[in-house]
Amino acid sequence: MWILAAIAVVALLGGYALWLHYQLWQQRRRKTTPSEPSDPGVREEQHLARVKSLYLLADALLEEKMTATEGCLRLCAIAAHLHDSEQFRREYGVLFRVAEATAHFPILDDWKALSPEAQRRYTRERQEIEARYMEAVVEAARRIKQHYPL
Repeated sequence: MWILAAIAVVALLGGYALWLHYQLWQQRRRKTTPSEPSDPGVREEQHLARVKSLYLLADALLEEKMTATEGCLRLCAIAAHLHDSEQFRREYGVLFRVAEATAHFPILDDWKALSPEAQRRYTRERQEIEARYMEAVVEAARRIKQHYPL
């Protein structure tokens, strides 16, 4: 009698362990599955919002409402979420070169925590990078506005 009870308890605990394992497996699978919405309407809406953002950022860069560095960083961040992100990278590679050359710069609170001398060094470095690539960055921004009109 006790043996049957022990077997029943072990079977129940084993079943519970399998159920927990299955739940964990599903949770991990959901985390690794891309969060791309399955609704085509939502995907199209997100794509249009990204295209609009590209246009507005390129326009702000051309109107000098932001530095070329900030514009490149923002444009590259948006472009990473496009369906044709690799094509964008090939077409507008200069933006990625500037973004990669300045990716190590501190921002926000980290920037504020820098000494004035360190801020001046980073500013000089940024200005040198921008001077080197400015013509190509401006041309890329113009092409973005043509390729992704509102």
